[in-house]
Amino acid sequence: MAIKLKKIQRSNPQNKTLVKWYLTQETVGNVGLHEIAKEIEGRSALSLGDVQSVLSNLMEVMPMFLKLGQSIKLEGFGSFRLSVTSAGTATADELNAHHVKGAKLMFLPSVELKRNIEDVSYEIIQ
Repeated sequence: MAIKLKKIQRSNPQNKTLVKWYLTQETVGNVGLHEIAKEIEGRSALSLGDVQSVLSNLMEVMPMFLKLGQSIKLEGFGSFRLSVTSAGTATADELNAHHVKGAKLMFLPSVELKRNIEDVSYEIIQ
């Protein structure tokens, strides 16, 4: 199965007159926790309820560890961590928690996961 690509035209934000064509992925739908759990159920000895429970609990405990400043490494899958951005100040003494602009969830896929998607194929749709 190939990833479907569509052609789009975008202008350069710094020079609106410079317009180029690009390929972008066509999203063909969403997969939710239930569909993922059903797929895992079919590949394991676990029941659908067991898989859903594990995934649900994973979603509950991950934020707890991330908020403690820990990164989460799921072997064969990848690592999750929070990345904080802040406003800059002239001196270190001026910095405080109010300068935090927000936190982003970062994901770094494992070498194994990256390797498993290397053979992806593409199809341009009209």
